[in-house]
Amino acid sequence: MASSEAMNSIQKEEQMIKKLVCGAVLAAIGTLAQAATPALTEWEFSWKGFSVFQEWEGSYDDPELTVTGKFAGIDADGDGILVKSEVTSLTLDRGSHDYAACPAESPTFTCGLWSFSYSAAGGLEFSAGHTSYSGVPGEDAWWTAHSTTYDTQFGVYERSYGYQWPGEEYSMAFTDYTVKTVTQISPVPEPATYAMLGAGLLLLAGTRRARLQK
Repeated sequence: MASSEAMNSIQKEEQMIKKLVCGAVLAAIGTLAQAATPALTEWEFSWKGFSVFQEWEGSYDDPELTVTGKFAGIDADGDGILVKSEVTSLTLDRGSHDYAACPAESPTFTCGLWSFSYSAAGGLEFSAGHTSYSGVPGEDAWWTAHSTTYDTQFGVYERSYGYQWPGEEYSMAFTDYTVKTVTQISPVPEPATYAMLGAGLLLLAGTRRARLQK
């Protein structure tokens, strides 16, 4: 039989475990309530490996060349698909523009997110880009411009051009060896995680009691 001192120890441990179990249950309830309300979620993505074309160098393969980016949004209708109207930000490491929050267009700058869709089953699909001008075409002499387009069907396309200058092109096209990844970086803990924690604590308490009562 267990001594009174051992029993007191068991009771104290059980009280502590009960508190932890209650905390796990409350956390699970809170998570379920949070899951019922659409929340902002963030992802990061990367494209590695391109067929590069430069007018002054020609074409070549670069399997290590990598483009990375991030996007965020709220799946307001809960259908598991993030669409253009639900995206709150889209940025890429090759620039500072947020294509989901472009400023108003001006004669010297245009920016846009033209299409967007993301789901775990369908993957990431979008088309976005911007064009910057050194002056106003048709008003300023010898203006130049640079445009960049990102398209998940093709890759990255850039063009520099200007007044009486047909321009130069640079592209990074996807190939058979391009590796595309998308990773969620703001996951919400699943209620099952807390349930498993509570069950484990209860099992620990029962095992402890049985061992000390022998």
